[in-house]
Formats: sequence, C-alpha cells, structure tokens
Amino acid sequence: MKGKLVNKNMWKYVDWFLVAIIVILVGYSLLSILNATASPFTGDESTFSEFLANLDLSTAGWQLIFFLIGLGCMFLVMLLDYHTLAHFTEWIYWICIALLVAVLFLGSTQNGTSGWFMIGSRGFQPAEVCKILIIIVLAKNFADRTEGNDDGIQTFGDLFPVLWRMLLPVILIALQPDFGTAVVYVFIFVVMLFMAKPSWKVVLWLLAIAGVLVGVFLLYISTTGNYQWTRLLSFFSPDAQAVQDADATLQMDQAKMAIGSGQFFGKGLFTPGSLSQLGYVPESHNDFIFAVTVEAFGFLGGIALIILYFLLIGRTFMLSLRARDDFGAYIIIGVAAMMLFHVVENIGMNVGILPVTGIPLPFFSYGGSSMVTNCIAIGM
Repeated sequence: MKGKLVNKNMWKYVDWFLVAIIVILVGYSLLSILNATASPFTGDESTFSEFLANLDLSTAGWQLIFFLIGLGCMFLVMLLDYHTLAHFTEWIYWICIALLVAVLFLGSTQNGTSGWFMIGSRGFQPAEVCKILIIIVLAKNFADRTEGNDDGIQTFGDLFPVLWRMLLPVILIALQPDFGTAVVYVFIFVVMLFMAKPSWKVVLWLLAIAGVLVGVFLLYISTTGNYQWTRLLSFFSPDAQAVQDADATLQMDQAKMAIGSGQFFGKGLFTPGSLSQLGYVPESHNDFIFAVTVEAFGFLGGIALIILYFLLIGRTFMLSLRARDDFGAYIIIGVAAMMLFHVVENIGMNVGILPVTGIPLPFFSYGGSSMVTNCIAIGM
C-alpha cells in the first residue's frame, strides 16, 4: 500500500484513551521522583517554604521536560504515514548500525556501559532510540514474507534475512556491554516472529542457535569477570554469592525491604525515616523507582501502577488487530512487546524474581532517552 509522507487525517484516529494512560503514568512518576530525590524530612517542617526546600525540583522538572519533548515527537511521528517508512528501512537499519558502532568507540561510559553520547551534562543512548527503528526494519522484513501468505514463514531461508538484521545490533549492544537492552531486542523479535506463524522446523533451528549463543554469552561473562555474571550468580544463588561478595545482592535486598515496608497502604510521600528518604534504595529514581513507589503508596499503589501498564499494553495489542496490513500490525506488536518486556523485567527485578538489569520502567523511570523513545513508539 502506498502512502504519503504526511497523513493529515491521522488526527481523526488519535487513541485518546492511550494518551490519557500515558499522562497519568507520567504524573504518577513525577510524584515518585520527587519522593525519591528529596532531602530527608525531619517532620519539623512547619512552613511551605521549608517543605519546598527539601525537594529536588530539578530532577522532576527535567523528567517533565523530557515528557513534553516526547509528547511533541509523538504527535509529529503520528502524522507520518507509516507506509512511506517502508521505502527507507534499509537506510534506517544502517543508520542504526552506524550509531551503535560509533558509540562503542566514541561513547562515554555510564554505570559500566559505554553506550552514551554526552551532550554537555546530558546523555543520549543510541540503543534506546534504535529500538523503534529496528522494530520498523523487522516489521517491513516480516511483512514482505507474510503479507498475503497464510502459511507464514515455513523455512529457515525465509527467516534468515530477518534474523541477521536482528542479531547484528544485538551483538553491538552486548559489546557495550548492555545485555539487558540486548535481550529486549531479542524479545521483540521473538514476539513478532510468533505473529509470523513460523513452522516447527524454523522454531527448532532458532532454539539450536539460541542455545549456542547463550552458551557463548555465559562463557564470555564468566571468564571476563563481568559484573553481569555476578548479578546472575546472585539471582540463582543469593546466599552463596553473598558470602563471597556482600554487595552482590545489596540492590535487590534493599529494594525488597522497601517494598515490604510499604505494607498495604504505604508510608506516604516524604515520610521521615522511610528507606528511600534515608538513601537505602539504590538508583531510586531510575531502575528501582517501583520499590520507592510501593514504599510510599503501598501494595495498592503498586497494583494501581500494574493496572495502568496492563491497560497500556493490552490496548496496544488490541490496536494491532485493527491494522490494515501486516506491516502496520508488526510495528504495533513490536512496540507492545518492547513495553511488555520493560515492565515485566523492571518490576520483576524490584521484587526479586528476575535478575537485576538496567531496564527502565516505561514513562516512569527518570531518563530522557527512554522517555522520548517510548513516546515515539506510542506515536508509531
């Protein structure tokens, strides 16, 4: 199907329910970020100015700016006719690869990952933005093989052109090393592949390849002393690993302690003596913001957040059923898969049922690259 560069009629198809969920999520996140970054309260603050002096308005303010920029990008992207993008997928792909190669050599290291371009004091993470671009590339390649083909992908030869386009950025991101983000790409590919109705032969080929790659990955991180190996050991055998390295399970233990201390109704925002106020929760406004949120708002606050994500992701999957062609459906499925992995992994590591990674919570964790990327994804 041919498309125009700009489709002005797209305004008629805005899903305001989806936009409303995102606005609520961001508003909720701003409260949690203020709570996580505030200086400890004593309970003796008697005036509004004393209360305000304890708040770190800059971090929450930047999060709001990131969201407004993302919102603008969302509506701009929404006006683009996605059919036009199909003609530029090869260019899009190789631009992604160029960015991921460049950041390996020219990028700055943040939290052990050399995946950032620094612009002044702010960072730009190509791997985040490339998620959306790779979704478009994979969607086009899957659609070329399944549009009008009810049998789906039947041979490994049909799948191989899509597979190598996924593996190359995954390898480059793993070299940063950022294994958490690399796994996001793999998960997106697997969910999109499921929609392509692969044959059992194709699935068996993929399982064999996955087994080899996982073995190589484990051998690599175990022999290089990578911190990811320590995280895996601390997840599968926390007691044994804690004996060797007391800090190995520290992040997860303190996050679980904060979640448990929130109980059913929570301690409330800016409560003196709370673990987040005392600085016990690591990366409290980033990776472990869910723990801070549950401590403040309790089990009810955590469930409310999960329900919001259920509505967001469920609505996105539903929209894929209304797509007019396979290309559009694959794009929506890819976006939904990305959101799903981020939510499950981030909340899972906060409650201790999944290994710790640097995966942010969509529209909630502090960060410009993540916020703008997610807004563009919803615009798509």
